Amino acid sequence: MYSGRGDQGDWLQKRLPWIHIAEPSYRSLQAGIQRLLLLAMQTRVVIFSAGPTPWDDESRLVGNHPLPLTAGAVLAIKQLLDAQPMPASSVYRPAANEACDQTAQLIAARYDLHPYDEPQLEAVRFGLWQGLTRDELGHRFGKVFTQWKNRPLTVTPPDGEPLADAITRIGDALKRILRRNRGVTVALALRPMAMQIAIGVLQRQSPRQIAEHLHESPPTATLELDLAALRQFIR
Repeated sequence: MYSGRGDQGDWLQKRLPWIHIAEPSYRSLQAGIQRLLLLAMQTRVVIFSAGPTPWDDESRLVGNHPLPLTAGAVLAIKQLLDAQPMPASSVYRPAANEACDQTAQLIAARYDLHPYDEPQLEAVRFGLWQGLTRDELGHRFGKVFTQWKNRPLTVTPPDGEPLADAITRIGDALKRILRRNRGVTVALALRPMAMQIAIGVLQRQSPRQIAEHLHESPPTATLELDLAALRQFIR
């Protein structure tokens, strides 16, 4: 118990030491509570890369072809989950993608959740290029494959999906998910390229900016949206 405004600051700081209170005053107590409420209203999106698969290890273009995780990938994802500071409240994946489903199941088991299916989070479709190694693509498609690597917005693989369409598709899926999950931590299990698109969309990047980091492949990424950013994104 505490009494008086001077004791309120000490009480709050002992229980929430990460809130800095310059002096034990009622005004500083109010400021600390306001910061706490702002943090509580943040929506966090933690994205896990669903890979590698055997084709990734063989330097083949996977696209949306359903493949399992390698044994090494399963171990790496478990280690990432052990290092996560905050539990997820929900987890989403495109269930038709085996690697994404496996990743989501690992996340769900860690936090005692049931994965939700969001088909529009599926990986970018590469059509006739899927399954070919990068060396084979360079030999058979030469200049076009090089252009796709450097300027992916300008090239669509045969029978594949335009990158601009994939950005729109994944962006629409993220809006649906965030409308249902405000002020909590949401986990996503995505293939690497879909992950880069999601990061760019959540950061309000243009398609050209997204294309610049499309081929990057971090194992995980955490994005935080405050109330104002969330409202702007889902409007």
